[in-house]
Amino acid sequence: MTETPQAPAASLPSLPARFFGILFSPREMFTAVVANPKWFGMVALTAVITALGMFLFLSTEVGQQAVVDQQVSTMESFGRQVNDEAYAAIERQAQYAKYINPATILVVSPIMAAIIAGILLGIFNAALGGDASFKKMLAVVAHAGPVSVVQQLFSLPINYMRGSASSPTNLSVFFPMVSDEGFFGSLLGTIDLFLLWWVAVMAIGLSVLYRRPTRGMLIGLLIIYAVIALAIAGVKAAMGGS
Repeated sequence: MTETPQAPAASLPSLPARFFGILFSPREMFTAVVANPKWFGMVALTAVITALGMFLFLSTEVGQQAVVDQQVSTMESFGRQVNDEAYAAIERQAQYAKYINPATILVVSPIMAAIIAGILLGIFNAALGGDASFKKMLAVVAHAGPVSVVQQLFSLPINYMRGSASSPTNLSVFFPMVSDEGFFGSLLGTIDLFLLWWVAVMAIGLSVLYRRPTRGMLIGLLIIYAVIALAIAGVKAAMGGS
């Protein structure tokens, strides 16, 4: 009996092609990635671009002052008062931020990708009765990274002009009349338009990985996002009011 030969799996597109393909034709790219799960190149590319952008921003006086203001604002949002001595210490640390922050990005990026992949694998394998491998999940998570790069390329020029290190695309920007110290203000600050785009891209990737409709994956990710956002807002509101 003659066996029908199986067609070989399509080759994985080049790294630049995958980068732009995820932005403009994510389902096609994720199909190729799931069939040929590679993750390190995309994590490295996105981490290097992000670290370089952060280095350039923090090499300016505007960027360093923005980091100082952000750290002070973060500490105050958790109910901590910043005295003159603490403020001076933050200013001294900001001088080295252009080295520390990019280096942290390079080190933490693959770790965070692995953590996110592990969490999503546990949730969706259990919820769907799936058997997706960690390697494939990690490849999907890694290839959602270009969205974060676009976010930075969009945000850094705006942050330089307004002298801020906070995201210019979270919902609190559109509701300046709402105090950042309250629960609702904190909740708005955790909802970012680019992060919602990332969630949508990830939903497509999970849809390809598990061969399920994108809508169900999107709903599941949005529920996870909502739980995390509510938890962060609740902690900030509680500590800020203490």
